[in-house]
Amino acid sequence: MANLEFEQLLKKLKTNKRIIIQAHDFPDHDAISSAFALAYLLKELGHNPYITYQGYIDRISLKNMINLLSIPAIETHLLNLQPDDKIIIVDGCIGEKNITDLPGLEVGVIDHHNVTAPNFVWYSDIRSNYGSTATIMVEYFKYFKISIPTDIATALLVGLSFDTANFTRAVSPQDLQALFTLQSKANTDLVHRICRNQIELDELMLFESLISTMKREGNAAFSSLPKGCSKNMLGVLGDFLLSVHEIDIVVLSAQCNERTYLSLRSECNKNNVEKIIRNTLNDSGIGFGGGHSHMAGGVLNSSSLHCNSVEYIYDLFKPNLVLS
Repeated sequence: MANLEFEQLLKKLKTNKRIIIQAHDFPDHDAISSAFALAYLLKELGHNPYITYQGYIDRISLKNMINLLSIPAIETHLLNLQPDDKIIIVDGCIGEKNITDLPGLEVGVIDHHNVTAPNFVWYSDIRSNYGSTATIMVEYFKYFKISIPTDIATALLVGLSFDTANFTRAVSPQDLQALFTLQSKANTDLVHRICRNQIELDELMLFESLISTMKREGNAAFSSLPKGCSKNMLGVLGDFLLSVHEIDIVVLSAQCNERTYLSLRSECNKNNVEKIIRNTLNDSGIGFGGGHSHMAGGVLNSSSLHCNSVEYIYDLFKPNLVLS
């Protein structure tokens, strides 16, 4: 739970004009909901917080969550950031490739990924055994004895549900406790509405592309999606393939905005996809990636067409996979 170190951070920030809460680039439900919760908490404690992110929102369920709950997330370029702004990173960590180094001083990191905060931050709270950062936020509210409003609870329950695939992966006892807390406070009808509506009509064709380009070997499936498929949609498609009985490892790629994005899923204990993607991309210098043992993503440095072919992705990752 939050502790005296976090209280000390807040005391150091007391005289600051504003605090910037930065979600990771191209944020997901957990990042935005956690930033929303932290902003409310800081405001209740007398601070002036702003939520921001780099990139854009490209997933309909996340757009719906932001709009339906009136989450005040502001694109970075609209904030006119200054060197004396203090930044708290939520659901990410400065130094990772999915966090843009913004003007201002990064003073805090709150995350559930397997990362290490740099020494210069004033405060870090990293719990890689948790299924979501939303769970950490629930514990912060409990620590400060501040009631979670319905809209905050609704957002956090959406973030927690998405990051644990509706409590079917990487669920800790703390996540279950957070679920119990949030269910009694959230608008569950709205949670179900947001979680159900994950794709748009024009995205249905991507399922056809997924199947038509799929290459399978043993328990692993590889596929390349057409240019324009968002990296968040890769996660939806990966979870879809993972629901097939014979498949428990998925490697997908797609080109978007002059980059080749990768998404890996695993429900096989012999394949830690975070380590696999770091070994395959980071260690060789051909790209970067990270995530969790069961779910990871990355980017190839090259955006040439051959990098998005299923043959290339297969040859790249097969040597690092344990297949059955």
